[in-house]
Amino acid sequence: MKVHYDKEQDILYFAFRDGPSHEVIESTPNIILELDENKEIMGLEIWNAKKIGLLEQVAKLTASS
Repeated sequence: MKVHYDKEQDILYFAFRDGPSHEVIESTPNIILELDENKEIMGLEIWNAKKIGLLEQVAKLTASS
């Protein structure tokens, strides 16, 4: 799994595997799911990650692993 944070857009992205996505679903206004051809989750975008306090929580998790 890869984790990327875009400071300018305040978007936290989790890539579970590489490859092209075939479908994008807006689960909630701040959660975007990327699905492959088998409808399996390939990626997860969380918008406003810093604003909602999630960025700090993820930083703690990645620092401890």
